[in-house]
Amino acid sequence: MDYKSQYDIFICGGSYHIEGLKEMLPKLYPFGRVHLGSITLTERELQELRPYYDVLHTPRYHPDGYMNFNLFCIRDINRLARGSYFIKLDADIQIRDDWIDYVDQAVEAHPDVVLFGPHQGRNTIEVTLSDPRVRRKLGRDIRVVGGKKVIGGFYVGNTAFFSQYDYVMQTIHELLYCFDPDLRFQSDAYYRKERKQEDPPESTPVAFKGHSIYDLRKFGDEDTMRCLTVHAMQASDRILVLDSAGRINIFPNGKR
Repeated sequence: MDYKSQYDIFICGGSYHIEGLKEMLPKLYPFGRVHLGSITLTERELQELRPYYDVLHTPRYHPDGYMNFNLFCIRDINRLARGSYFIKLDADIQIRDDWIDYVDQAVEAHPDVVLFGPHQGRNTIEVTLSDPRVRRKLGRDIRVVGGKKVIGGFYVGNTAFFSQYDYVMQTIHELLYCFDPDLRFQSDAYYRKERKQEDPPESTPVAFKGHSIYDLRKFGDEDTMRCLTVHAMQASDRILVLDSAGRINIFPNGKR
């Protein structure tokens, strides 16, 4: 298999992740086109990692590293992925040397899957967006009840699906995050310009109910946004939680 054309692998990290990245990247590099998102990595640290990534990204969406990471995952992955599937994982998880078998076997066994991962969120996604702006941009209100949540420490997405519905994902995120004047940053204004959105910033947020895990207006919450997009496009049956049989450990410290 030509892994570099089959899988795009996205991982982000800062200087505090450097030891984990040194261990992780050599396990990833043979099995896909590795995209490293540098949040606070120094030039010296990047040189140390250079043999084990294909593409370097330096997102500058937000001064806070966690927010910058979330926004990179939401805004860039769908656009940057070229392989049949993309894999997103956090720098602080643990993977065994045979981790790729989990992905290969899942893709072969479930050819219609659009999003899968080894762990399901404790809470379901409960989101209602009901507003004239939602209907104007998306053609209808968005309502998700009891939506399955795949945890973002490690997940695999179908590139064609998320490329097709990238406008939906970006629009939902924009309506939730960018239209609240107290939470917008200069980078968001730039993002809107890049997407050629002509609408001026609204003075009031859209009508929004639900979701008990994070405040989507404040954090973005990239894995919830991705799962929400799948549910919004009525593809809930194509989200799967599949046991990795110990090959991927999202909670290495036992915390969840």
